Order: sequence, then structure tokens, then C-alpha cells
Amino acid sequence: MTTRALPLNRLVELREREVDRLTADFAAREAMRQRYVGNIERMQALCRESGASGSVSPALAANFAGYKESLIQLAESHRTDLAAHEAQMVVAQQALHQAARGHEVLRQVVEKQAHALQRAEGVREQKRVDDLASQVWLRGRS
Repeated sequence: MTTRALPLNRLVELREREVDRLTADFAAREAMRQRYVGNIERMQALCRESGASGSVSPALAANFAGYKESLIQLAESHRTDLAAHEAQMVVAQQALHQAARGHEVLRQVVEKQAHALQRAEGVREQKRVDDLASQVWLRGRS
């Protein structure tokens, strides 16, 4: 292999590691998104289940109302955080796709170079065989 092909192979390995790192990062972000969604769903369920009934004291009803208001505010805060997180995920996904494309392009370049080297080696070997065959033929004529 040529000295030029070795740095390209190293670059392909580095790009592959970058794609792996970005893939793991995106998976962690997706897990975080799922946690946000789950938390929001649980808070909504708690809000639905925490309705004050008419048979409780006014103080307990006020307590239920405060609790429900806190849950609603916390859920809204989570929705805001989730929206920001999803925007970051879009950027991370674009970086992942770009890195994957870059890796694939380099991998194809290295593959083409390897095929070109194999063809060149095949041509050299064929030439060597042809030269030997010519020498044998010439010796056989003498």
C-alpha cells in the first residue's frame, strides 16, 4: 500500500469513530427526550387524578388546587425544556448525518484506491508473466 493510502485509512478510522461518538450522543439525547415525555405524561396523569372533590374541606381543596397548579407549571416547564432539547437533537442529527456522509465518501475513496492498486499489481504481474513467457518462447526457438 502506498504512503498516501495509510493516512487516508487513518482518516477513515477517525471519521468512523466520530460517527460512533455522534451516534452514542444522539442515542443519549433520545433517551433524555423519552424521559421528558414520560415525565410530562405522568404529571398530566397526576393532574387528572388530583381533582378535589366537593366533600373535602376548603383548606384541603385549596391544597389540591395549589398542588395541581404546581404540577401544571412543572409540566409546562418540562414542555419548554423538551422543545429546546428537541431543537438540539435536530442539530445533533444533522451533525451525525454529515459525519456519516463524510465517512462514507472517504471509505469509497480508499476502496477505489485499493482496487486501483490491485489492478496495477495485476498489470505488473501480467507483464512479468508475459516477459517470462516471451523469454521461454525465444529460448525454445533457438
